[in-house]
Amino acid sequence: MKVTVTGATGFLGSYMVRLLVEKGFNVRGTYRNSRKAEFLKEIGVEPIYSDLGDPTTFPPVVKGSDVVIHIAAYYTFTGKKNLYQKYNVEATKLLADAALKHKVMRFIYCSSTEAIGPVDNPPADENTPPRPQFLYGWSKLEAEHEVERIGGKGLEYTIIRPSGLYGPQNVDDISYWFITSFANGGIYSKFKVGSGESLVQFTHVKDAALGFLLTIEKLEASKNQVFIIADERAYTYNQVYSILSKISGVPEPTTSLPPTLAKALLLPSHIYSLVKKGNLLYRMDIVDAVTKHRAYSIEKAKRFLGYRPIYDLESGLRETIEWYIKHGHIKGKH
Repeated sequence: MKVTVTGATGFLGSYMVRLLVEKGFNVRGTYRNSRKAEFLKEIGVEPIYSDLGDPTTFPPVVKGSDVVIHIAAYYTFTGKKNLYQKYNVEATKLLADAALKHKVMRFIYCSSTEAIGPVDNPPADENTPPRPQFLYGWSKLEAEHEVERIGGKGLEYTIIRPSGLYGPQNVDDISYWFITSFANGGIYSKFKVGSGESLVQFTHVKDAALGFLLTIEKLEASKNQVFIIADERAYTYNQVYSILSKISGVPEPTTSLPPTLAKALLLPSHIYSLVKKGNLLYRMDIVDAVTKHRAYSIEKAKRFLGYRPIYDLESGLRETIEWYIKHGHIKGKH
């Protein structure tokens, strides 16, 4: 079976193609940077050039593919609305159209639990009415709708919603900023916003890749379905701080800031980040994010796919922090 992965040189994509090669699939992966194409060749993946901003590159991606896993995206929480529309919604629509035209057996779309957004009555599941907080989540939800619409024309599809990806090699991402800020004794090791009892749920990147693999291995069970892929359980922020403290040796934050005060303190950095691309953790939006629940059920993935996460949060964070220390992202000994 020939499987093509878009975004194969990115964080999740690179883990995905390695796993597929390990499992014996004939794997192709897209790239934009020719230097990164060499990485794909080295691990036994056929590189194929593609750019989400250039639809003329889409037909070669899908032609001859049995399965297309579409991971490539405009992944940022501080981006521009027109770029979310162009790269996440329109590009997904055109790629799915091309997959239908070239008779791809299965189109697997990487969405996000951000397409669901905050949860009033946790845990949310695949049928929970969506209300994304960020434009990124809205774009993922709209892209899902495009995939489902094209599915109505005959394209067999699966939509995967991973939550809160983290793991070794992840840099310049919200989980990276949060982990390294804490472990380096930054502001997020000193203060917490609100009570710290809001729920958050993460997914180790290897567990996310496993979810996609199971979708391929169980094509009939996953046909035209939506699945949440995540850790076995959600954690309160207080529990996350406790785990991070245990691993890093940095004390848990003891000072709690009311949300209104936290927003006021973040106002200068928020304004700066509107001018220059900034760390989401230093924008006012993060206050609303960390004071709402983001907890999701993986029961459907368990039932249909036999999905069982490999990592709990402590083992995953320990592995990740060790990698960050080794590569200089976390300073000193902890």
